[in-house]
Amino acid sequence: MDFEFHYTAEQEEFRKEVRAFVEENAYKEPLDVVDPMRIPPEMWNKGREIQRKLGAKGWYAPGYAKEYGGGGLDREHRAVLAEEFAKIRLERRWPVASAGSTEVSAIHASGLMSFGTEDQKKRLLPHLLSGEWYGFQAFTEPDAGTDEASMKSTAVRKGDVYVINGTKVFIGHSPPPIHPDYLYWPAVTDPTAPRHENISAFFVPGDLPGITYTPLDLIAAEGSKWEVTCEDVQCPADRLIGEENKGWLVTQATLAAEHGGGGVVAPRLSSLTLRFIDYCKNTKRNGQPISRDPKVQDLLVLLYIEDQVSRLWGLRNFAMASGQVPRVRYTGTQTALHNKRHSPEMGKAFMDILGPHCLIDDPELKILIGEVEHQVRLADVTHIGGTPETQQIMMSRGLGLGRGAAGG
Repeated sequence: MDFEFHYTAEQEEFRKEVRAFVEENAYKEPLDVVDPMRIPPEMWNKGREIQRKLGAKGWYAPGYAKEYGGGGLDREHRAVLAEEFAKIRLERRWPVASAGSTEVSAIHASGLMSFGTEDQKKRLLPHLLSGEWYGFQAFTEPDAGTDEASMKSTAVRKGDVYVINGTKVFIGHSPPPIHPDYLYWPAVTDPTAPRHENISAFFVPGDLPGITYTPLDLIAAEGSKWEVTCEDVQCPADRLIGEENKGWLVTQATLAAEHGGGGVVAPRLSSLTLRFIDYCKNTKRNGQPISRDPKVQDLLVLLYIEDQVSRLWGLRNFAMASGQVPRVRYTGTQTALHNKRHSPEMGKAFMDILGPHCLIDDPELKILIGEVEHQVRLADVTHIGGTPETQQIMMSRGLGLGRGAAGG
């Protein structure tokens, strides 16, 4: 199966339109910020402004139906958008990480799309798909991370509101002091019901009285992280997503998207591995290119193979999500498991090849403007979206193996 893209003349004309938009909104000079934990508020606000501009054109949610505020674009036009935004990121003239996101997060939209009522979709989706709202995925708690069913947050119905209490940790991406427009917050609504049948999901307005935001100082993360506490927060009942006590299904749709089920499209050169290989080819050590060392060559070949596996699986998952080929249940989790296993291997390979130089964050000495140092620091942060062990369990169930397996 050929998962690569082959474009028509009309689609190449569309590319020119996209490129013009990109140039109009991009920074004029390359940035030197690569660490998502160090994004200044000014960059975040610029990124949010761009997202709203994309929403006005239907490009922030290109694959979603127009009736909900999406662009209704086909697979190839969506691929053009993804490619052009990846190119400008490679030029380092675009806001970094989540600040520069150019497509609505499937993590936030998928549960609503899959299990929301038609009324909920029409009321809430346009705010997400237009880029108007930015939210925190408020799943992780102090005593409930990978095991979401152990959450302690509660939501009690009182008239036309749910009174929410609880604490979520390690959530969000926005730099202090910027708070979200809403919190995607699952909570226990029936403490007497069995696990997985006692949870409801909400889009809690982020500015309600009783919500406390505390920024967290971490060594490594995929953005600024927060602890958020709700104390007797009165959330409007119409912010319920799906049905009461059916929130487990809503969150599972979210986790499927978080694990890579939607796939990804990016130019080859957007890969850090390929840029690292080029660095080793063009940087000398002991009078010869680093890549001339046979041991280094072995490591670079292994990195290249794993990088291409990730790329091809991303294209495959994108093709499945677009209906080009039949979807296989476990492929998103398979991709997530591969990436989580590969991340520590990549960090170790960087260290084996370059030694302590990998750890330098000095403006004059850091490698690839700091991307290598950031990757080494983030290499063992593999719990986000579920630990590797959890991915194995989920994949085995998709294959029909073990307890809770599909079909037996």
